[in-house]
Amino acid sequence: MGSCFSNGKIEPSLKTSSISPQMPLVSQSNHDSSLTSNPYVNKINEISSKIEFDELVNDTLNTNLLIVCDFYADWCPPCLQIAPTLYEWASNDYKACVIFMKIDVDQNSDLSNKFSIRGLPTFLLFKQGKEVCRVTGGNSNNLRKEIDKFT
Repeated sequence: MGSCFSNGKIEPSLKTSSISPQMPLVSQSNHDSSLTSNPYVNKINEISSKIEFDELVNDTLNTNLLIVCDFYADWCPPCLQIAPTLYEWASNDYKACVIFMKIDVDQNSDLSNKFSIRGLPTFLLFKQGKEVCRVTGGNSNNLRKEIDKFT
């Protein structure tokens, strides 16, 4: 899978397709009881502001968890292609040890500029509030290898 690259400007979204797959995620009431203490695990967290991003990354509940931040756009084919995999990982493979968040670059240019996002999708991995890895492109095998290094 490839990636979408920009020239440094964030282009307006075409809004031709939705990044969210149709499959429902597990509701909070159906979670494993060990997961209920952290409201961010076992789902995808849609981030809509820098304040929301900072709160999630710096929350003391998340100190020992890996945070995978997906910078995406609705118009980006590789972003759309990898999205179902991320939902699957969030609700199954990594439901207790990784927090997944998605940031739409067209709606959050302040965050995409802060982290110098130039290709999509770009995944930033955070541990203890610090960026520990960056993966650009929609190759789920490469992303999984990096996630496994930190979990």
